Amino acid sequence: MKRVLYDTNVLLDVTLRREPYLAASAAALDAVGQGQVEGYIAGHAVTTLFYVLRRELGTTKSRRILADFLSKMHVAPVTDAGIRQALSGPFKDFEDAVSHAAAQEAGVAVIVTRNVSDFTQSIIPAVLPEVFRP
Repeated sequence: MKRVLYDTNVLLDVTLRREPYLAASAAALDAVGQGQVEGYIAGHAVTTLFYVLRRELGTTKSRRILADFLSKMHVAPVTDAGIRQALSGPFKDFEDAVSHAAAQEAGVAVIVTRNVSDFTQSIIPAVLPEVFRP
C-alpha cells in the first residue's frame, strides 16, 4: 500500500476548516480513512499541530483531534540522522527539511502539501491536495 506523508498545513486545513483549502485537503486525507493509502504525520508535526489547535480549540478538543488522527495514521520518525540531514541539506525551510527527512525514514512515496514549492529539493514527489491521487 502506498505510504503518504501529509504536511502540517493539510491537516490544519481539515481540522480548522480553513477555506478555500478545506475541500481539497479533506479529499486527500480521506484516502487514509478509506484505506486507500497508509497515512503518515511527521513526528515534529504532531507537536506543532497540538500547539496551533490548542490556541484555537482548547486542550481537550485538540487532544481528541490528534488521537483521532493517530488512530488512523502513523508517525514518521524524526531521528538524529534526519535532523542532521535536514541541517546540512538544500532546503531553505528547516521545518520542511525535517518533514522530508521523516518522510524518507518512513519510506513514503509522496508528500501531500499546499507548499509544493518548498519541496523542490525533495527526492520524494510533493503534490497539492487537489492533484493527489491514491
